Amino acid sequence: MQIINFDKSYTKKLYEFIKNAKPHGYIDWIFEYDFFKNSINFKKNDPSKSLILIFSDQSKKLISGYCLIENKIGLGYSQLNLFLRDENYSNITQIINFLKKNSKITTQNIVLASNSKEKTLTKYLRECNWKEVRKFYKLEKILPVNLNIKIHEKFNIVKLEEKYSKELTDLQNSAFRDHWGYEKNIPEEIREEILKKHNLFFIHRSKDNSILGYIWIKQTQKSTSKINMLGIDPDYIGMGLGKYLLYYALKHQIANGQEKVILDVDSKNLKARKLYENFGFMQYLSLTWWEKKLD
Repeated sequence: MQIINFDKSYTKKLYEFIKNAKPHGYIDWIFEYDFFKNSINFKKNDPSKSLILIFSDQSKKLISGYCLIENKIGLGYSQLNLFLRDENYSNITQIINFLKKNSKITTQNIVLASNSKEKTLTKYLRECNWKEVRKFYKLEKILPVNLNIKIHEKFNIVKLEEKYSKELTDLQNSAFRDHWGYEKNIPEEIREEILKKHNLFFIHRSKDNSILGYIWIKQTQKSTSKINMLGIDPDYIGMGLGKYLLYYALKHQIANGQEKVILDVDSKNLKARKLYENFGFMQYLSLTWWEKKLD
């Protein structure tokens, strides 16, 4: 097995490799080449994210795996999205040693996700005493021509403008501060997301122009979108705003020719699960997060 740091000359090969791979890890990759290319164009001065490629032979012609690393310093762990085509996960130790040696991991703990179809990976992690720390459900909804849901249109929903990135950052950090796996954002990060063409944000503004809630949608495939986040100001939960934001977003996606919407929901977030179930979302995979402390 050969492991190398990713460089841009492998972008097209990695794109084809991931596009043809079975569902894996926690990332719903964007399968439009330019968007994909931008999503792995990490800043040189940003040590929090990196990518390695794995090859099964010396020629380094055919990619056999990859690992995306995101160091979440504020949460005290490094998050990996790992896939090996041959499913020989006994090589994980060698991969982690490479990451440590090349300073790709900057924390003492690693978290790694396996979905319910990755039986080999799940078995390996359990046998090697990785600790199961959280479970998420991956839900989907096939969009109808019309939403057969009655809802009172009492909220003022508008598309988010770049100039409100600071306000959205404050709201997001407040709404998700107690959620597992959430790391506090800064306005520059939110601004970058607002400017990306595959992202769409809708917000509710109060009479005094405060942002009380938002929904963030990302297009992952030509006819499929993902709800990345749905957040409400903690002081305004229970008013029906989350329900209306979801309703508004689904109507918008239908009007724009989308056929399916997907999302991830924390298994312990019972209110969110109930909301999505009421809108007809169905589970198609589960996602288990595992943690291991480095020696």
